[in-house]
This record gives sequence, structure tokens and C-alpha cells, in this order.
Amino acid sequence: MQFLCDFHIHSCLSPCAEITMTPGEIAKVCVSRGIDWIAITDHNSAGNVRVFSSVLQEVGVSVIPGIEVHTLEDVHVLAYFPDVSSAEGYSAFLKREKLPIVTIDPEISGYQLLVDENDSFVGMEEIWLGQPASLSISETLKTVEENGGISVMAHIDRKMGLIVQLGLVPEECIEVPMEISFERTLKRGLQTKNIIHSSDAHSLDLIKPTVSISASTRSFEEFKTAIFSSGRALSIIWD
Repeated sequence: MQFLCDFHIHSCLSPCAEITMTPGEIAKVCVSRGIDWIAITDHNSAGNVRVFSSVLQEVGVSVIPGIEVHTLEDVHVLAYFPDVSSAEGYSAFLKREKLPIVTIDPEISGYQLLVDENDSFVGMEEIWLGQPASLSISETLKTVEENGGISVMAHIDRKMGLIVQLGLVPEECIEVPMEISFERTLKRGLQTKNIIHSSDAHSLDLIKPTVSISASTRSFEEFKTAIFSSGRALSIIWD
């Protein structure tokens, strides 16, 4: 079967995302645009993943639980997990051990909103999620794997992306799949064959099918296989 996917979407929990990024509204967009499979990847937290997974499932859209980890090098790493509990466990680890207790004024830095199945705001994360966690890139890759997840280097060709921030691909990242934002990046001779494209949507209008995956089911194992298939099971959709 072919599934239309977008594996990098933020919710209203991310301080830089619009507060309209609620489960019901994202569900409507996915259905209207034919999207079958997504990932919710908020900055340094999986606080909204459970409710999004529940709501999206009701309209036939599967959700990969994720987190966009902000490393000490100011590089973003997408962490994907096999189930909600694993994502929530890693999120709790970040908050408990790796995120400095820095509070924000939401009117200045953005609201970090927790939401329920009815799109009602039920709480707000007080610790700033837009800051680096006390983890290097290599430590992030290691701890995500230890928690059953897989890592993808986020938007390597934009701000907070690996190549833009560091100017190179470190040795420990050579085997890690890369998310690219621009088709022209393919001409740079990337050191990995495992490439994905996503919207990194922070607003409803940016959500769109960005890859097509050939899989028998929308399971984490099929997702993982497609990500590491060197393009055999995953096709990028460009505008």
C-alpha cells in the first residue's frame, strides 16, 4: 500500500507554533489533504503526543510519536519512538535531567499549550522548550536508541540543521538519516542515502504530503524500514 505522510509536525505545545495547531484542526487538514501518516514532533517534549494519537486515529490517520531534540550544538535532532509511552518516557527524562529550569513570558516567547481531545487548552508547560537540552548530538543519538527510538537529523539545510550549524557531517552522524528541506540540497553530494523530506509545519497551512511510503501497515517497524531503505520504499514529494 502507498501512504502519504508528513513526519515533522509541531503542535501548540511548541513555543514557535501557532495555537491553532490542535488535534482536531490538524486532523481536519490531514483528511482534506489526503495525509495518512504523520509524526508529532514538538520541541524537547512529547506532552501532546498521546492526545494527538487518539484524535488522529479516529479519522484514520496514524501517528508516530516524536520529539525534536535541541542539542548543545544548537542542532535539532528528530527522535521517533515505537509507542506513546516510550516517547513520554524520553520526554520525562529530558525535563527531569536535561532541560535547565528556565521559565518564559509566553507573551514574548510563545505559548506552550497542552490540549485535550476537544481542542481545549488544559495546561501550559512552564519550562522553556525552545532552549538546548544538556545533551550533545552523540549523546542524543545514544539515548534515543537506548529508549527504543530512531534519530533523524532535522532540516540539515536550514537554521538549526546539522550542515548549516556545523558546516559538515560529523563522523557519528554519517549513518543517521537526514531530513532535507530543499530539493537543491540533493546536488550537494550528501554522505547518506537515507533522506527524508518533511514540512516542519508550525501552522496549519504548511502541513502537506511530503513523502510517499510503500508499506504493508503503518507500524513503527515499517516506518523504520522505509527510513533506512535508501529510497526503495520512500519517495519524496516536492512542491
